[in-house]
Amino acid sequence: MVVGGGPAGLEAARVCAERRHHVVLFEAANRLGGQVLLGARASWRKDVLGIIDWRQAEIERLGVEVRLNAYAEAADVTAEAPEIVIVATGGVPDLDWIEGAAHCTSVWDAIGGTVALGSELIIYDGTGRHPAPQVAELAARDGRQVSLVSIDGQLAQELTYVDRVVWKKRMYELAVPTTFDHEIVKVGRNGNRLVATFRNLTTQALVERAADQIIVEHGTRPADELYRALRGASANDGVTDLPALLARQPQPRSIRSEAAFELHRVGDAVASRNVHSAILDSLRLCVAL
Repeated sequence: MVVGGGPAGLEAARVCAERRHHVVLFEAANRLGGQVLLGARASWRKDVLGIIDWRQAEIERLGVEVRLNAYAEAADVTAEAPEIVIVATGGVPDLDWIEGAAHCTSVWDAIGGTVALGSELIIYDGTGRHPAPQVAELAARDGRQVSLVSIDGQLAQELTYVDRVVWKKRMYELAVPTTFDHEIVKVGRNGNRLVATFRNLTTQALVERAADQIIVEHGTRPADELYRALRGASANDGVTDLPALLARQPQPRSIRSEAAFELHRVGDAVASRNVHSAILDSLRLCVAL
């Protein structure tokens, strides 16, 4: 049983089905894809949907049973009597560490349209990946006044050179001012405006900047409630043996032989990571199951 239909979950289902396991995949949304569906909304990244489309076609070919609009809880999992459970439930925006997090908008809400964009925005990039420049592009194309502040020394630092150059070009074309080497410290309200405090990582000097909206990208923290609910009943206490994983060897024998299922988690359900790392997680685990 695989819980979660993002890239990690789809890869887990595909590889397990290729190995002739009977696979049931639960997805809480009405469509497979997870965060990739948001990433594809950028002007030049629509082809990223191929990551999902190919795997969806493969699991259909392999006979994986897919249940959409199915928010799986512990009782739903145990009712299936699975031998192996792979939790690929992804993550949620990591904002709670910021003082004044309640005043911040996540990049997910901004890209997905869950929260309306303000007239003047400051976008903070704490990962160097795609989401922050994607929001900047979205807002600037919509005529908003946008500035981008990054913790890194250059734009999109975690991306490949090719991707980084595309985003740099887009920021120049859209005249989005960028500030580097600053980390966000706190966000507060001053009248009908929000004030964000940033720290210069080189000089340690603090600077305040005001806007109508502060949008923050800081990766995700695991959405692991299901994993934790199942862990005590699992044969392996939810522990994935990392040396075996890296060697692509079968996981060690269960420590609780009386338990009904083995439990693992992959992708952002473990920690914040990019799509390629999430897929590799599932491949390395499932190729030896």
